[in-house]
Amino acid sequence: MTTTQKLIRWSAIAWLLSALTGIIASVFAPSDFVNNAILSSQWVPTHAVLTASYMLFVFGLIGVYVIQAENAGRLGSAGFLLSFFGVLILTAQVIAATWILPVVALQANMPKTAFEIFDLAGPLAAFSSVVFAAYVPAGLGLILLGIATMRAGVLPRWAGLLLIVGTVLDLAVLIGAPGELIVKAGDVAIDAAKIWIVYALWSYKT
Repeated sequence: MTTTQKLIRWSAIAWLLSALTGIIASVFAPSDFVNNAILSSQWVPTHAVLTASYMLFVFGLIGVYVIQAENAGRLGSAGFLLSFFGVLILTAQVIAATWILPVVALQANMPKTAFEIFDLAGPLAAFSSVVFAAYVPAGLGLILLGIATMRAGVLPRWAGLLLIVGTVLDLAVLIGAPGELIVKAGDVAIDAAKIWIVYALWSYKT
């Protein structure tokens, strides 16, 4: 087995685990819009699982890029770079949400929901500004990666479309509580695209 094959295989495993942990987090994580959900017994474990999902997602992107780099061209490269660094920053947000928000929520006069704490007018405004700025490259990168996947024809084209649809649905986070279920649907769509792509990565031979 070549070094490239090994990298792609490990990336496939990373994306499979990312998809499974992502689905678990989507189903069981408390709402960001419910008062005191941050202090519930479910908050830390489910968000720790989500943190693992994000970290594995970043690693898995490498294999997705390598397997189709030649066919995906500049569009694929741009999608990879934007999504890699964007999701990396968003991972920092999930880490903060997991272990820092419960501590912040215990302080006097703090907002009662995660959404309010992370709001640009909230107590973590400086950090939140960086995070919200990361949504742009992360979202754009995943959409470009989906388009590049469909054009390259190396990985399943419909999985690329599913990646695009899921990313667009995730933008519903910008409308707050009314978009929460839409975001969860988007997350599941992205996780389904990962699983679909995993098979192609695992089957790849150089």
